[in-house]
Amino acid sequence: MLRAHALLHCSGAGGARAYCHSDMVVIDHGQLYTEQPHVRAAHISSAGNPKNWPKPYLLDCEPTARQVRALMEQTFAAVWQFLPPRPFTPPESELCQVLGFDFAVDAHGRCWLLEVNNYPAIASGTMEHVDTSVYTNLVRDVLQLVVLPRLDGILPVPGGFVELNVEGATGSPPS
Repeated sequence: MLRAHALLHCSGAGGARAYCHSDMVVIDHGQLYTEQPHVRAAHISSAGNPKNWPKPYLLDCEPTARQVRALMEQTFAAVWQFLPPRPFTPPESELCQVLGFDFAVDAHGRCWLLEVNNYPAIASGTMEHVDTSVYTNLVRDVLQLVVLPRLDGILPVPGGFVELNVEGATGSPPS
């Protein structure tokens, strides 16, 4: 399984933007997919005792990361029209949401979106074995991109976030 974090940000005056964080977490446990009907699939949270789970690590494969970003763009594009209308009330309000996208990668290296979590586990549950620096970076980057510019009037710093091209997303499979 692979977990990627996204940030949805809508400012009151500006447009909506979606970002993908570059730190994508790979969790190697659970049952490998098979078409055999008698083999039960296992969710990572039911794959044995957590103390025996392998240590998650960061994805180091740009082709897979590109697939993940393309699937995130397509997912955001599918719901983009349903974002809350602006201006928000009160006028200085902004929407800021961190989302957790879970993917499976098949034997051919193709990514499949499993689910989108609107309140993703961060350093708890199935993510408790992830190195704490991953979540420190995620929170720091949200602060630098969205919060500090709003509070202190400084320029946004994307840190590990990459802006997604939601408007240009297509339904074609990523390469």
